[in-house]
Amino acid sequence: KIVMPYCVINEVSSVLTYKWNKNIANNFLNFIKNNEDIFIENNNIFDEIDFFVWIDEKVSFTDLAVIKIAFDFWLELITFDKQMIKIFKSL
Repeated sequence: KIVMPYCVINEVSSVLTYKWNKNIANNFLNFIKNNEDIFIENNNIFDEIDFFVWIDEKVSFTDLAVIKIAFDFWLELITFDKQMIKIFKSL
């Protein structure tokens, strides 16, 4: 299974819409919605706010939400973002 945070779905669909077109974003959303291997995590915004405030580094809120969810569920963090990997390993 893949854990897909709500905030990531939001961010990806927005980027797809503005960089390419809404049809591509719709295809992505339908794929996510209908894929049995993807678990959509409904983020707890208050926990994520606390985590964002706790981390001193300059990093996006969504990136920190993804790190927190991976940490909370004992998941492997899959990203090419070196800053995210560094923060995740420091927890």
